Amino acid sequence: MKSTGIVRRIDELGRIVIPKEIRKNLKIREGDTLEIYVEKSSIILRKFSHLNSLISTSNKIVSVVSSTLKKNIIIVDLDHVLACSKNLEEDYFNHSISSECIKLITSRKNCFQSSLESISFIDSISEDCSYVISPILVDSDALGAVILFDNEPLDESNLMIAQMLSSLFVKTVEE
Repeated sequence: MKSTGIVRRIDELGRIVIPKEIRKNLKIREGDTLEIYVEKSSIILRKFSHLNSLISTSNKIVSVVSSTLKKNIIIVDLDHVLACSKNLEEDYFNHSISSECIKLITSRKNCFQSSLESISFIDSISEDCSYVISPILVDSDALGAVILFDNEPLDESNLMIAQMLSSLFVKTVEE
């Protein structure tokens, strides 16, 4: 563990403030869920993602669907890419998603762009593609999304497939 040199006092209710610069660096936003671990005499806070437990399932689903449809698919939580089509792994897997993508997901609406448009799903790559972003919503909270994209125009059936996959993740998280 790396020391930040920051010291905070616990208030009468047992609360402690996580400094803004740490929240910004770790992309911890208001309303995010943190998991608390105890290790010897240390307390460890870690961002919690319901979707992290579904990485194995996500990879299987993405593999089958992307090879069948011949489209690019990525599954994301609100921080990074959890699973992606085989041809995208080197550039996308485990990379942080862009603020543009976060905004589209947290709008809690399906985004369907049938014609080619420039978009960045992750910070380091801009794609000229058509795309569908179907948020994974549990109790009206956006946990992540299913993103389907291609360099050819997509149609309504691709939107329905993304929505179906998103619903599958919702059902799995709720169980």
